[in-house]
Amino acid sequence: MAPKTLVLAAVLLVAVVAAGQVPRCAGLGASSTNASVVISGVVPCSTGNNINVATAPAPFPNAAVQLLCNGRAMAGATADGNGNFVINMPGASKVLLTAIMGNQCNLVVSTPLAACDASLAGVTGTQTSPLKLLGITSTGSGGGLDLGGIIGLILQIISGVLGGILTLAPEAFSLV
Repeated sequence: MAPKTLVLAAVLLVAVVAAGQVPRCAGLGASSTNASVVISGVVPCSTGNNINVATAPAPFPNAAVQLLCNGRAMAGATADGNGNFVINMPGASKVLLTAIMGNQCNLVVSTPLAACDASLAGVTGTQTSPLKLLGITSTGSGGGLDLGGIIGLILQIISGVLGGILTLAPEAFSLV
């Protein structure tokens, strides 16, 4: 468990350092990077905390899902009939990448639960989920990535020097 914790701490440190360096990256463009962010998952039609999608009674079809970072809506998608959604953000901004890597973003389902199950009409609250990083695909990286390579790759993606795809998914949804 210690190596995973070390990697997460290193990623957070890199994001904080990168956030301080972003304005000084002359000529790299302040608004967008060569990096893309892809978030995909399934919205459950259920109440509670830490809802496991695999054991939820049903998916939430046609649910409106938003990516909120620091309280701001950054992107959104509508789930299909099986509750599956994909949010694809090519040319993601440095601000967005820094917020994602700094754990400052959540997925929020704005559609009331009554839309997927009429018996939940009296339930108040919003489903929300933090994000988990599934992987980073880089264009132009060579070989395996150790901790130093991961940190360097994240810095390059945030600074826009290197194109890449950050693949994320929701952790367990909770009703808040």
